[in-house]
Amino acid sequence: MLRPLPTPDPCRRSLALACTLWPLGVRATPDASSASRCRQWPLWAAFAERFIQADGRVIDDQHATRYTTSEGQAYSLFFCLVANERERFDILLRWTERHLAAGNLRARLPGWRWGRHDNGMWSLVDANPAADADLWLTYTLFEAARLWNASAYRDLAQSLLQRIEATEVVRLPGLGAMLLPAPQGFQTGPARWRVNPSYLPIHQLRFFAGLRSAGPWADIADSTVAMLRAVASRGFVPDWVEYSASQGWHATALSPAEGSYDAIRVYLWAGLLHPQDPVRHSLLRVLRGMRDWLVAARREPPQRIRTDTGAGSGVGPPGFSGALLPYLKAVGPEILLKQQAARIKASSMAHADKVLAPGCNRSRFATALVGAPPSYYDQMLTLFGQGALEGRYRFGLRGELRPAWHRTPP
Repeated sequence: MLRPLPTPDPCRRSLALACTLWPLGVRATPDASSASRCRQWPLWAAFAERFIQADGRVIDDQHATRYTTSEGQAYSLFFCLVANERERFDILLRWTERHLAAGNLRARLPGWRWGRHDNGMWSLVDANPAADADLWLTYTLFEAARLWNASAYRDLAQSLLQRIEATEVVRLPGLGAMLLPAPQGFQTGPARWRVNPSYLPIHQLRFFAGLRSAGPWADIADSTVAMLRAVASRGFVPDWVEYSASQGWHATALSPAEGSYDAIRVYLWAGLLHPQDPVRHSLLRVLRGMRDWLVAARREPPQRIRTDTGAGSGVGPPGFSGALLPYLKAVGPEILLKQQAARIKASSMAHADKVLAPGCNRSRFATALVGAPPSYYDQMLTLFGQGALEGRYRFGLRGELRPAWHRTPP
């Protein structure tokens, strides 16, 4: 039985702002011991208060309807585990299963997007699963089972992993096993496939390979590294890329040689790899482009970059800087890391003025919501990057999660 959730920290005005965000009329609410958790991890506490409803729905505000995605649910479940918030975890999981999987995650993968239809009804808008969310959900359930000693999560994760292998894994001729972005829509021709490099964190592929030595995951990890080496000729990764046996990895009109909001995660995942992972050093060298861009007297990452020429355009949002923190810590020099950390802090402090009630301790929320106005994706990228930099979690050599609250061997 879940206990009633307490009221939000009275020192925040963001609850008033949140009342304008929720299309279902359900306000956001933090987990137990709100004030304590704010002090422990201000960014996560602020994110949960603004973007997570009391019923467990995560709001993605990139669209006017403020829809929900399986990615948002899966990422938030991961951060609940990092923060050791099992109560909120169960609420999020319950909403995910009920609304994205028709009440049964053992029978189906979650649909990608839930929101408002033209007739005003709220339900699944796109039932095609998203493989990145499926991986993060499955990985998090396996690790929740271990860290919280709860076998029910493991049983559910096993079902999800089997379904991912049956519906989202293919064998590409001349390459090997690969994860497609979804069960439908990504075989673009008789022998041509479309792949999203940011859907493939190496640490997760290592983790699943350890669970299922006879499964496809070690092969997928090798294929992913081969793909990144092939597409990052100038050190940058595209959002999307296509493969055929005759052409290998290549750009098309549908998958241009351009990296932006998806590809930024590739640098993040590489930076989060365990220092002793056998491909970490070479992978960071392959992804040298972003470091070189910042070294060349550019203090902000580009919003978009041509991966075939290295030409960038626009200024990436603050979340891009958040995503780059582990990568820059790994590749150096330290001044680049400090510049991006300072950019995030400046963005957070600017927003703090707009959400804190008079008389509140401004420094307490110095790392709270990034950007003005704050957006879902900026917060997520920064939670991953800054959370790792602050030592709130890390990944082991086998890809396992090592949160700060759980005592694990070094």
